[in-house]
Amino acid sequence: MRFTGGCLLLLACGGSTFSPGSSPGVPDAPVVNNDENPYEKATAKTAPCTPPSSYRLPETAVKSPLAVPLSADMSRVRAVLQAVVEDHGRDPANPWAIGHAMLALGPDLVLTNDQPAIDWLFAEYADVQKVGDQVGLSFPTKKGPVRVEPHTDLLLKALTETGVSPDREVVVGGETFTVSQLYGRSLCAAWIDGERTAFGSWNDAPWALQGLSHWAPNDLAWTSDGNHAMTLDAWTHATVQKLTHETSFMRDAMGAGTVVQKRGQGIFAYTCGGAHLLQGATWAVGRGFGEDSDRAAIAQEVSVLIWRLDVELSTVDAALAQHPDYTVILLDQRMKFLGHFLESVHKAAAIGLFNPTDDEKVVIARAEQELIVTVDAIVEKGIIKELKKLQSANEQAYLDYVGDAAHALRGIDLHTGVGEVRF
Repeated sequence: MRFTGGCLLLLACGGSTFSPGSSPGVPDAPVVNNDENPYEKATAKTAPCTPPSSYRLPETAVKSPLAVPLSADMSRVRAVLQAVVEDHGRDPANPWAIGHAMLALGPDLVLTNDQPAIDWLFAEYADVQKVGDQVGLSFPTKKGPVRVEPHTDLLLKALTETGVSPDREVVVGGETFTVSQLYGRSLCAAWIDGERTAFGSWNDAPWALQGLSHWAPNDLAWTSDGNHAMTLDAWTHATVQKLTHETSFMRDAMGAGTVVQKRGQGIFAYTCGGAHLLQGATWAVGRGFGEDSDRAAIAQEVSVLIWRLDVELSTVDAALAQHPDYTVILLDQRMKFLGHFLESVHKAAAIGLFNPTDDEKVVIARAEQELIVTVDAIVEKGIIKELKKLQSANEQAYLDYVGDAAHALRGIDLHTGVGEVRF
């Protein structure tokens, strides 16, 4: 089997963590630094913060105008990915995977213990946080050895994107709350001030921006913990500026017709290659936040993503030839980029922020074929059948496969018009 990039796929066994440095690429995994909720240090000294009294919820479900019919090959690949998500994303002991499974399969997900996913997540993993007169909910980074929310507000983003109501009742510590109390606590903890953020780094902020903009009323403003005066317009614009800064070297290369080497610079240093930075900014701008210029900036950033296809695939394919012992991890790298690629392009198109050129449509179609080839290679390698063994040998690689399968499944559904975006 050969990839379209011309690099022979070397189906060799490899289960150790791949980190040779620069050009072959480093796995984009959920990074966990400690057992704390990233917001907890900020809540030690607080200012009064009042969450919104009402929400502006998405009113319609829209499909991508770029959607194509579901082909037989894509249907086969979709079935493989759905099985991965259903078999491994409904594990009650893996809340991070549950959040990804909800993204792909919907908010009515039922876990292998027959419990509704939403109820289980809150009952088992959420914390109650009282700040002043406000009582809110939060999810920690970890609970003991269990990874809950390695990226702040990852679960809020999953809940809002899949259509959960802010009035949905949940039970935490034997008391009844609503999902809006998770939103309110997250909002009051969130702030961005140049390179300083409540999230520890810009890499950890996009999930919060997308989740909070999902329900935010127009002109949302608040004073966060630590007396940071914030508006969602300012946060959104700052995120767009950060995104364009991190991809500036790519736009320069596009204009000059030169080649970019992937060496961990700029956007390459972000989780999932910056896909979530793009998606968070896209969603907030699509919901009407930021400045007028941000809409054109997002369209340009999606074009940059499309241009990146050859950069990403050539890098991974070269690494497959040079490092056959890391085939297991490198195949996931391929699936990671392609799944997030389809997801990002079709989300932007669905909410009216991107209209591709004819040449870009050709690249999008090629991404579909590349994803088919990649998943077929993963199956041929026997990786799917051995995921449980991979979990024992390399938990990080296992988590990547489950999460990236969920994003690829979501990308396929948006690409083929099976999936919708609530907007």
